[in-house]
Amino acid sequence: MGREAKLLNPSVILGEASLHWAKTTTIGLDTEFVRERTFFPQPGLVQVCDGNRVWLIDAVVENPFKELAEMLDRSNTIKVLHSVGEDLEIFRILAGTLPQPLFDTQMAAAILGFPLQVRYENLVERCFDVCLPGGKARSNWCARPLASELLEYAAQDVIWLPRLHDYLNEALLAHQRLHWLQEDCQRVVEVAKTDNEGVQPLFKVKGAGRLEDEALAWLLQLVHWRDQQAKARDVPRSFVVKDETLTETAARLVRAGPVENALSALPPGLQRRHGDRLLKWLEESGPAQGFQRPAELQSPSQAQRAWLKQAQQHVRNQAERLQIDPALIASKRELSRLARGEQPDWLNGWRSEPLHGLPEP
Repeated sequence: MGREAKLLNPSVILGEASLHWAKTTTIGLDTEFVRERTFFPQPGLVQVCDGNRVWLIDAVVENPFKELAEMLDRSNTIKVLHSVGEDLEIFRILAGTLPQPLFDTQMAAAILGFPLQVRYENLVERCFDVCLPGGKARSNWCARPLASELLEYAAQDVIWLPRLHDYLNEALLAHQRLHWLQEDCQRVVEVAKTDNEGVQPLFKVKGAGRLEDEALAWLLQLVHWRDQQAKARDVPRSFVVKDETLTETAARLVRAGPVENALSALPPGLQRRHGDRLLKWLEESGPAQGFQRPAELQSPSQAQRAWLKQAQQHVRNQAERLQIDPALIASKRELSRLARGEQPDWLNGWRSEPLHGLPEP
């Protein structure tokens, strides 16, 4: 790095740093956080690189991060991240906004034919023949003080982002695919702006698709209760009740008659902690009213399966022509949506060309 990596207090550094950020058109960003034992991610660090200098900002210290929000919102500054994922949730927590315009180097690399989930250190090595250390992402980033090797690792996570942007941007322009990336990155941000609670909660439960409709209606109420408990205690969902216990309980609620009988099979520790509250919740709510099985949990018809097989082959042929991973065009799950007659918004973008010629499902 050329100098020792140091943890910076945001109340001291952000004002000065924002003056630098305002002068650059490309900013590398990353975050480090801890989530293994909590429902909500716990921010630990924000890394920023303008191509010449790195800032490692302490995200444990309480601060409104106003300057960070201003930079994330600045329309003439491209925010470069690798596999943006949960970083967006961290930015929402710290700054109340999301990085726009976004340039995701993992997505850019996939559009250029790299593996779909190429790791940051592998991409740096492929592009610049530089080997970076790895294996520290699961560290406790909220502990203080942070060891010097962790700070060095965190700095390396953003040092190469502006250079990756230049390298990949040039290649995307040469292949006339920059608009592919811009479209996909904008969609990622727009999806992140929506309320994630709107996502069908049954999709979060492993094995839900094996249940009959009546049991699924009970499972939906159990899932809502678990989410309420997990948020209130700020613990992972599995710390409240595991998925297999939820599905077993939902099935028993159909077979065993009274709610109390079904709950008698819960593990003793779970009964002691939650039995009375869960019994009251289920007796008052009953199975979800007007429940309809989600389309994603319905078994496809023979015609849909035949169409899906044909569509997958078409996508593989187009991917080979474009020299990209087939899932970048459309995964099996996304093609299944088309088989059900859905019209997702990504059909109107760059994917419309490789998907042209598919028969009507």
